[in-house]
Amino acid sequence: MKSRYVFISIFTVFLFIFASGIHLSAYKFDFTTVGDIVKGVKKRFGEIDCYQANFVINSDKMGKKKTQTGIIRYKSSDRLLVEFSQPSGQKIVANDKTMWIYIPSMNVVAEQDLKSDTGFFSTGTKSGLKRLFSKYHYRFASKEQPEVQDDGSKCYTLILKQKETRSGFRTLKLWVSPEYFIVRAAGETSTGKRVDISFTNIRTDVKHPNGIFRMEMPSRANVIKNPMISEE
Repeated sequence: MKSRYVFISIFTVFLFIFASGIHLSAYKFDFTTVGDIVKGVKKRFGEIDCYQANFVINSDKMGKKKTQTGIIRYKSSDRLLVEFSQPSGQKIVANDKTMWIYIPSMNVVAEQDLKSDTGFFSTGTKSGLKRLFSKYHYRFASKEQPEVQDDGSKCYTLILKQKETRSGFRTLKLWVSPEYFIVRAAGETSTGKRVDISFTNIRTDVKHPNGIFRMEMPSRANVIKNPMISEE
């Protein structure tokens, strides 16, 4: 019955077009779909050689709130450096095979092997984006796109939901700029932890030397191999 109504509606539209003498070739229909935005984001990051941005991460789990700040640097393909100003001295270094997390307050370096087929999750890496959009269903957050933000800027907003129940973020909301940069991401994990990360001062006109993506082990730091760090 539903398909019948769809057919009737389409047939009515065609009757109107022909009765009005309207020529479809004389008009340009320009609709932006959520698929267009996803393709735009993938294309944008696929073309980037180097990327840099400031970030702020706000997390909340059972009323326990935490704020982290710093700068993220990326170089194609899949080299990542995250330096924290809060907590001071904390660092993440990663390539397509290994990730190191240095926690100075504990004098610990976590060294984690990464799966070559999936890479690691990051909104600033090509493999991270590929994994993200393949593991989630996505749609626009509202009918009016792009949405006007509090500061007057406009962003496309996407809602993502896990295709299969697993660890990590079960739901996500992304804010995408008209230039196809992800400027904000907010999610909730299966354990109820909420995380909101925003990116500012995004730059792609930088050149990062390969040397900054090497992990220099702090002296006397305890190295923990493959501590099974969760995606949360």
